[in-house]
Amino acid sequence: MGKMRLPSATLALIAVVFCAGPVRQGRAQGTTPVLAVAEIHYVDTSGEVIDQSADHRRRLREFEAALRNDLAASGKLANAALECPPNACSVGDIDDRQLLGKAEQAGATHLLIGRFHKMSTLVQQAKFDVIDVKARKFVFDRHITFRGDNDAAWRRAESFLARQILDSREW
Repeated sequence: MGKMRLPSATLALIAVVFCAGPVRQGRAQGTTPVLAVAEIHYVDTSGEVIDQSADHRRRLREFEAALRNDLAASGKLANAALECPPNACSVGDIDDRQLLGKAEQAGATHLLIGRFHKMSTLVQQAKFDVIDVKARKFVFDRHITFRGDNDAAWRRAESFLARQILDSREW
């Protein structure tokens, strides 16, 4: 059997399709989502005698900073900072529409909002949502529960949430 020869126009078309495919794909992949992480709202209904509000505020700010760092370090997301006074930029402080407006002003494509609820001395629950700023729709939501109210427990919860966000198909 002899060699099959393709017309030069067919070869040129194959070359264009072959070369153009990865270029288009590269542009789509080159767009890094920009995530603004709002302060996380915290409610403690555990009834504990000891006032731990200062520790909780510290842990919340550390949780938020670690989450921003872990997500940005992945290379899958970039950070945007919301313009808010300290301790006044959570869903407990201002409504979702205002937070979305602040995220848009910061150049974010997505906004992460979160709420912690300490139910007892051992159990905390949290709900996290990521909202597509332009489409104004939820693209990620997670409920997590963790045991403990110490730095190590909070670090484990943050690490878990960061992995969940990065593993999400949205990004």
